[in-house]
Amino acid sequence: MPVPRFHWVLFAASFLLQLACGMENYALIFYVRDLFGADKTAVGWISGGLDLAYLFGLLAFLRWRAPHPRKVLWLSTWSMALTIAVYLVVPNWTVTFVFHALFGLAMALFWPRVMGWLSWGVEGSSLTRTMGLFNISWSLGAILSPWLGGLLVELGPRWPFVVAVVLLLLTGLLMPIGSRLFPAMRAPAQAPASAHAGGAPVGAPLDPSSRPSPLRYAARLGIGATYFLSGSLLFIFPAWAQDTLGFSESTSGGLLLVRMAVASLGFSLWGRLSFWHHKFWPLATGMGLLIVLTLLFPLGTSLWEFTLLFAASGFLFSFLYSTTLFHGVSGSVHRERSTTLHEAMINIGLFLGTVAGGWVSQTWTMGTAFVLCAAVLAGLLGLQGLMYKATLNHARNHGPT
Repeated sequence: MPVPRFHWVLFAASFLLQLACGMENYALIFYVRDLFGADKTAVGWISGGLDLAYLFGLLAFLRWRAPHPRKVLWLSTWSMALTIAVYLVVPNWTVTFVFHALFGLAMALFWPRVMGWLSWGVEGSSLTRTMGLFNISWSLGAILSPWLGGLLVELGPRWPFVVAVVLLLLTGLLMPIGSRLFPAMRAPAQAPASAHAGGAPVGAPLDPSSRPSPLRYAARLGIGATYFLSGSLLFIFPAWAQDTLGFSESTSGGLLLVRMAVASLGFSLWGRLSFWHHKFWPLATGMGLLIVLTLLFPLGTSLWEFTLLFAASGFLFSFLYSTTLFHGVSGSVHRERSTTLHEAMINIGLFLGTVAGGWVSQTWTMGTAFVLCAAVLAGLLGLQGLMYKATLNHARNHGPT
């Protein structure tokens, strides 16, 4: 089934929003440190405050009978622009903390609805392809945002936030413009395609890729674990690398660019392959490799070593993210609920990783923080195995759910 033309408007919106969010989050590390003297623990808390607000927003909006997604996306992006404008105009630590958190609350309206909207009436191989294109679109924004944010910080501490506000306003404008260009954007929600890949008619053979996945819950643990590590890489590593290794803001941003560039290539690959659908061993292998990689980070001392480490982490991240998104949505009737739970697991991991990583690296060393991440990943890998077996046993005894 071909990708509907209006989906490209949503892909563009996802790219612009991730570009704006990535610049804002990256620049804030240096903004609060230089303006308010915040240490790594404080940076961890202000980043974690956004994650907590985002998680609260996901849960609060879960049962909200919202208007059409295009209106919600417009409200979300312009509200995010407003929060940035407020703490730029009022340079106060408390104001910055509160409105940065409100930024996360507004963002909770965006991601679950855009993912749910993209998956309306889509299953099986069509779902894999659509989610692959979505992952490429937002990851392209994540590729550019830390590098561009680092360059703008070097020009002036406020420039990344001004550019982010402009991008968010443009993202909101895509909704009314897209609705005029593509009337299909105004259509009501479609039900999933009866669990038949690509909307096969009732009575046709089921595509195995469209059935409810026994890996739904185990895969969600995997993305939580992945973002636990990401919290330290995104929010703690740049300040540590500048203080300890002498890396500039743009150099650390370049490492994050490499990570997401490789992740974007990975998203393209996993969107074309299906061997990993509904199988536990690819998920366990990805988690195991991520544990080994995490233990290699404390051994890095030079820019080229960290470049390789960040590239490898991006490739594994793309696989674990793709696995979670596919298995969480496949066979699900309540698409927005499934994508909301996906986003909730991301932010639980990101919050815990950011706060714990900031506190551990401030109290001991950055190497200790990576060892902590590896220990958490190992524990969750064992729990994933237990959850997968429990799901299979339940399916044998009671049938699939």
